[in-house]
Amino acid sequence: MSVLNAVQSGFSYLRTHPMYLVDAARNAARLQLSVPLDLFRWLLERRPRGKGPERIELYASPPAIGAALTVDLYGTKIDVSANLGIEAIENQPDTLRLSLRVRDLAVRAPEGSPAAMMVQTLDLKRPGTLMNLMPKRHNVLLEARDDLFVLDLFKIRALAENQTLRKVLAALSDAVSITRVYTEGDLLVIGINVNPFALPIAVARLRSG
Repeated sequence: MSVLNAVQSGFSYLRTHPMYLVDAARNAARLQLSVPLDLFRWLLERRPRGKGPERIELYASPPAIGAALTVDLYGTKIDVSANLGIEAIENQPDTLRLSLRVRDLAVRAPEGSPAAMMVQTLDLKRPGTLMNLMPKRHNVLLEARDDLFVLDLFKIRALAENQTLRKVLAALSDAVSITRVYTEGDLLVIGINVNPFALPIAVARLRSG
């Protein structure tokens, strides 16, 4: 996807969602960033095929983000859905920690299949506990208990190797913090807090980088 096509997609979104700029301006006045969920859907449509779930859908389930996916478990198609509540995003030296609450987890497998019988034995209200029973898990997952998952996004190779992103986050770590993340309409709203005393230092770091 070229930059030109991405820009054209952005203008197309604005034409079909004329109220977006109004909502974004209103939220900006309250120090809140508004990100269309369509942006994440657009990125998911362009993910490499053949890896990961066959289907991934995102939708607003205020205040959480709803997610649904289909995975192939040894030839058996399983549908999974859940509401993901973002509790915190912490920008620390060498880590970008994301704390999630996974609620309303539902797992559906073909009736009468071994997978369906396995699902019946699971405590879906405590997905973090279930994760700890898995023999192997991705190193991005730092902690899992009850319905809480703590991830280090810098364990994702593409993010870890993005030096521009790391420099920007490092420069802003003392000046900007995220206070709340939730959905409103079909938008992901990110509340931020700005430390005006640390902002000049952050700007200087960005310029020197």
